[in-house]
Amino acid sequence: MVFTNCSCSSEDPDGMLSNLKCGLSKSVKRPSFNIELKFQKPVTKFFVNMRIVLPRRLGEDFTLFNLSGIDGCSLLSNKNQIAFIQLGRKHMDQYSNIPKRCPWPKDVNYYIRGFRSDMATMPAFNFETGMNLWFEFVVNQHKLIRGFIQGKVQRRKNSKGVAGGD
Repeated sequence: MVFTNCSCSSEDPDGMLSNLKCGLSKSVKRPSFNIELKFQKPVTKFFVNMRIVLPRRLGEDFTLFNLSGIDGCSLLSNKNQIAFIQLGRKHMDQYSNIPKRCPWPKDVNYYIRGFRSDMATMPAFNFETGMNLWFEFVVNQHKLIRGFIQGKVQRRKNSKGVAGGD
């Protein structure tokens, strides 16, 4: 997985956020994405919208999953999550300090830094495709954070010249 774009914006009429940054690392060979945020008020309840789409050259794009209006506090603490979400969360924990329960205290720098996907943790597959991920962090019915991450799943040759996943 190679990330090609990471951006975010905020709709914050209640002044919840004091910091929000999103972007890619400067590494040309294998960019990683970074997201940093800090709240001015504690976050006691939030909702998550997330959609991953695999674009196709011909025909309709393939929606891998589409989650809307998911209680974020339950999602963080639920051990019986959708397997794909569970894999992603477990992998993300290596790169972040995102809490596993609510509330999220104010004045703490939360981050995902240097995130690189480890395709070895995913179920076996053999394809190359683009990937678009949209996410929203909704607080008090406002899309406090909107984000977009774009990448591509591609095969790469390892040092012995045999194709392997990345």
